[in-house]
Amino acid sequence: MEPLRQIREILKAWRKKVEVLPAAGGALEDLLHPDAEEREERAFTDERIFDTIWERAEKGGKVSLYRPTPPITRTETHLFRYFLDGSMRSYFLGTALEGDRNTPVHYAQIGACVLFRRDDGTVQREHLEVRHLLLASRKDLSEEAWLSLESLCQSTLAVLEDLAAHDVISQAYSDVDLRFRAGGKVRYKMRELEAELMQKILSKLSNTCWLVADGSLMFQPILQLLKEYGETILPILGVSKNFRKDPQFVFGRGPSAKRFSIYSLLADLKHEHRTAAFSAYSGQVIFWYVRLRPQGQVDYPLMGVVKCELVTPKQEPVPSELVDFLSSALVAERNVTPHGRDRRWHAHLYPIHLTEQAIRNAFYSRDVVQQLMRWR
Repeated sequence: MEPLRQIREILKAWRKKVEVLPAAGGALEDLLHPDAEEREERAFTDERIFDTIWERAEKGGKVSLYRPTPPITRTETHLFRYFLDGSMRSYFLGTALEGDRNTPVHYAQIGACVLFRRDDGTVQREHLEVRHLLLASRKDLSEEAWLSLESLCQSTLAVLEDLAAHDVISQAYSDVDLRFRAGGKVRYKMRELEAELMQKILSKLSNTCWLVADGSLMFQPILQLLKEYGETILPILGVSKNFRKDPQFVFGRGPSAKRFSIYSLLADLKHEHRTAAFSAYSGQVIFWYVRLRPQGQVDYPLMGVVKCELVTPKQEPVPSELVDFLSSALVAERNVTPHGRDRRWHAHLYPIHLTEQAIRNAFYSRDVVQQLMRWR
C-alpha cells in the first residue's frame, strides 16, 4: 500500500498550490477503449495496402494464399518457452484548477511480466515489474504548479508523467479530450515497460527457445531493439488478438492479381491454416494471420484468428517453412481457454492469459484504490 499512501500525501500537499474538483468516490476507473489495439496498430504505420509477399517457398515453389498449419504440440517440439505480456489500470482522480487553467489528474498502475514454461508444462515467473504513474498536463499548469508536483514526487514510488507530451500511441487519441487520451499515454508507458523486460530476456533465447510477445512488434522501442541485434531474425514472435480491420491485400501480379479486404481474406481462412506472409514497415516486419478455431465455434469470421509478426533485420523474405513451423506451434497453444471470463477468449493463448493474470494479481484492486486515493 506504500505507493498509494505516498501518492495520497502528494495530492494532499499539492492542494496548497491548486484547487481541485475531485472525481466521485475519489477515483473513477477509466474504461478501456475496445479498439485500443487497433488504434495502436494504426499509430505505428499508415500503410493500408499490402501487396508484397514476404516469404519464399522451398525449392523455388510458389507461395499460396493459404497454407495448412496442423498443430505441433509441446510434447513433440517445445518451441515457445517464454511469454511476455503487459497490463494496465487507470483511474481519473479529478481536475486540478489554477485560474483559467485546468488539467485532468490520473493515477495508473502498469505492469509487465515474463513467464517461463518448463518441459512439464508448468510455468514460473521470470520477471515481473509494476509501476505507479501520476499523470497531469504540464502545458495546462503554471510552471510553478508543475515543478511543485514534480518535487513532491521525488524520492517516492510515484512516476510523474506529462499527459500532453507527444508519443506515437497518444496521438491516436487526438480526437478526444485529455481525460480520455490518458489511456493512450498509459498504454505507451506500458509498452515501454514491455520493451525493457524483453531486453532482459534476449540472452536466454535461441532457435529452440522462443518468446511469444503479446501485441505488435512495430512499437518503435521494440522494433529498434530487435533490429540492433545483428542481421539474424531474433526468436521473438509477436501475436495480436485484436488488429486493424481496414487493410487491403493484393495477391499475385499483373491481370491475375486478386485484391482482398481483411474480411474476405479471413473469411476463407480454414481452421489450422495461415495466410501468406506480407511485408510491412518497408520490409522490416513480416506478418500473417492464423486461424486457431473453426468458424463454427465462433460468431464472426474474424474471431478465432490472431495476427503474427516477426522482425526481419535484413529486410528479406523469410522461408515459408519457418512461418509454417511457428504457426503450427502457435495453433497448439490455443488451449486451455478462459471461456466466458474474457471477451477475447476465442484468440487467447493460455500462457499469455496466465502472464496477464500474474500482473493483475500484483495490482491493487479497484476497491483499495478508491478507498486510499482521496484528495482529503
